[in-house]
Amino acid sequence: MITIDKLSPIPLYKQIILQIKKEIILGRLKKGDKLPAIRELSERLMVNVNTVLKAYDRLAAEGIIDSEHGKGFFVKETSDVSQDFIKDLKKISKTMKENDIELGLAMMLLQEVWNDEEV
Repeated sequence: MITIDKLSPIPLYKQIILQIKKEIILGRLKKGDKLPAIRELSERLMVNVNTVLKAYDRLAAEGIIDSEHGKGFFVKETSDVSQDFIKDLKKISKTMKENDIELGLAMMLLQEVWNDEEV
């Protein structure tokens, strides 16, 4: 499900892009699946049509989705992220929850590890 946070510093079109990529990585969107129509998604998210169009255009430029004239946008590529990776993330999440690590702190820790070039 595609959601956005209008209070986030991340631009709305980028949030849409990230949400669609997330759904593909999690296997909720598969190759050939049709994305919501631009107008439909803009109304559901309460954003300008051009915001959704920009997101779809960027995803198409990356080769992730493809448009079929008069039919809409479809997932072109699936993720190379393995299900083992998703399982590992779930294990890490479970461990953090068991150790009472809040989501905000978990995100800070992930960012620190992400930025650590020695890892």
